[in-house]
Amino acid sequence: MRQANPPLPPFAAAFAEGTVAFIMALGIYGAFSGVGLLRLKNWARISTLVWAGITVVFSALALVVVAFVPFPTSPNAPPNLGGIVRATVLIFYGLPLAIGIWWLILFNRQSVANQFVQPTSGPLDGSGFPEPISASKPTVPLPITVLGVFLSISSFSVIFPLFFPVPVILFGHAIRGAAGTAVWVGFCLATLAAGTGLLRLKPWSYVLALGIQLFWLLSGIVTLTSGNYPALIHEALSSMQARLGGQYPEYPAEQLRTFSYVSLSGPVLILGLLMYYRSRFLKASASKTEAA
Repeated sequence: MRQANPPLPPFAAAFAEGTVAFIMALGIYGAFSGVGLLRLKNWARISTLVWAGITVVFSALALVVVAFVPFPTSPNAPPNLGGIVRATVLIFYGLPLAIGIWWLILFNRQSVANQFVQPTSGPLDGSGFPEPISASKPTVPLPITVLGVFLSISSFSVIFPLFFPVPVILFGHAIRGAAGTAVWVGFCLATLAAGTGLLRLKPWSYVLALGIQLFWLLSGIVTLTSGNYPALIHEALSSMQARLGGQYPEYPAEQLRTFSYVSLSGPVLILGLLMYYRSRFLKASASKTEAA
């Protein structure tokens, strides 16, 4: 007789329920955005562009990882497991990537964007936002809006220590317990401030977002090149496994190190985006301040 699977530990069950609730909330928001698109609401078009931009970036990064980075595998895994995982990931991220690119092209077309402009609105700027007729002031590029939304949403990871109290690793050292939780909460609050500040065109938010990404990039480089990395990653994975319960395969530390180097592409991409659009963001911020 086949035995039933053991129930999830309380922390793992709560984390799974929270994840499902978050996905459902996004689905509800997506449904409202879909209705807004059918009713030619410009906020729905902008929302679709923002989510399409986030989807394209993360799907593209995932495909690069799968295509070029050695995937960590357990020594006892079947020989064809790696190929199956790669094929599954290619399909899982390839479809959203194609859809996201299609949306970015479709909703940025002038003929389509004009259908969402209200009669009292002026022409659209280069980022697809309506521009008042009486003003030719600088506008915020869409990638900065995408970044602001992404940073704001990512700050919700503040709840992560409640479910998985893993140490916070900074510059090759682990910060454990209440101190590690405090550091993580502070980082999430700073990320939320940076994201909302970018959306509200606050000049200080640019410096804050730049500093956060530079900090994590330097910390990641130091950690990954440190001799303490195998012990640190083993401690972090062991802490998560203790909460989830059960036995999980051990992955070679060097494979995980190589795989983790790809995660540094996130801060690098954000830093490049901030530097590229620096002048346009600061001009738009100054324009808003003068108008106020």
